[in-house]
Amino acid sequence: MSEPVAREAPTRTDPVAAAMSEVLGGPLGDHAAGHRWWDARRALLGATAVVLAGGMASKAACVPSGWSGTDQPYAQLCWSDLAGTPVDAASPPAVAGWLVRLAQALPGAGTVATTAVLAVLLAALVLIATVLLARVDTRRPWAAAGWALSPVLLVHWLSWETVAAAGVAVCLWGWATGRPWIAGAGAGAGAAFALPVAVALVGVLAVGGRLRDRVDALLAAAAAYVLLTLPGRGTGETPDVGSVWLLLDRVGLGGSTLTRTLVQVAALAAAGTLVWWLVRRAGRPTALTSARAGLVLLATALVVAPAAPPETALLVLPLAALAVRRWRDLLVWQGLHLVSWVLTGWYVGQELVPTVTDDGRAYWLAILLRVAGLVWLVVAVVRDASADEDPVEVGRGEADPDVDVLADVRHPRA
Repeated sequence: MSEPVAREAPTRTDPVAAAMSEVLGGPLGDHAAGHRWWDARRALLGATAVVLAGGMASKAACVPSGWSGTDQPYAQLCWSDLAGTPVDAASPPAVAGWLVRLAQALPGAGTVATTAVLAVLLAALVLIATVLLARVDTRRPWAAAGWALSPVLLVHWLSWETVAAAGVAVCLWGWATGRPWIAGAGAGAGAAFALPVAVALVGVLAVGGRLRDRVDALLAAAAAYVLLTLPGRGTGETPDVGSVWLLLDRVGLGGSTLTRTLVQVAALAAAGTLVWWLVRRAGRPTALTSARAGLVLLATALVVAPAAPPETALLVLPLAALAVRRWRDLLVWQGLHLVSWVLTGWYVGQELVPTVTDDGRAYWLAILLRVAGLVWLVVAVVRDASADEDPVEVGRGEADPDVDVLADVRHPRA
């Protein structure tokens, strides 16, 4: 009989989780036996449902007008490409249009009813992604809380990028559990809605598996991508919202398409070198290393992408939840991103009317904050990989009169 897998307790290994747990009685105790029904997956599903409801409520400002205002959806931060109000000029694949027509065929009429039907479909994908992420690393099922309780998920899940994020979750689960065809199909479907997911697949496949498994995953990814994009691909190749290239173009430093391509290739090559170091440093293939490799490549791709609207943060979220071990780093990234999101919405919605013609410094700041958040994640991954893989348990260090001190000696305090 195999021995039970030792699972990490976030309230013992993460300072932020330990501090937040004080509201509910403090970190997990020595003799805690858990609950027979409320395991990590069920608890996270409940938390995800609450976040999804909050995300619906965050769009309430657009419901009375049916997303018909010109600037109002952006100024009040309730835009949604499901309702035909994307913040950039890119368009999803034709399959998304089929889903919209299917939603319109159901009882109810108007943009609000159609968006509500699509929201139900996307909510199901988000819940499935939560279950899969909790199963990627058997030692760290609570790592999926970084996805389930994320502010990024709260404000962005009503977008087509949710399909791509769910594809990333399927990719991680499939590869970690020895199902290369499923991993490839998930990534291919995700890439159909957001092409940078293909780069994340390369990072995930770099860790573990046989050559045949990698080939199977790539074939499945190609098949899924072609199947979903054959009716029509999404468009948007020129510099657009959130892009560093748009910022450079506004200051007169924008390069040609060839220049952008060369820089993108060079940046991904540098990220590939970093992935090689991560794999060598890990020594043995693990789900954690796989998520780290995918995150490094995806973050790099989004930094140099021709367009990166705020919703693309959803693509990063499943990888970051598993790859970044400290909630502090996840919260810093999301804090920077949310400020960038607010500035972007206010700028596009004409709330930050420039005092000088073509003065878009607030929008430039939004782009820089987005990039800074992605860089923070990569630095956090490198720092964690450079340190000991075994987490150190945290605590205040004082003796507890109700705890057996001798029994507690085995838990090092930081």
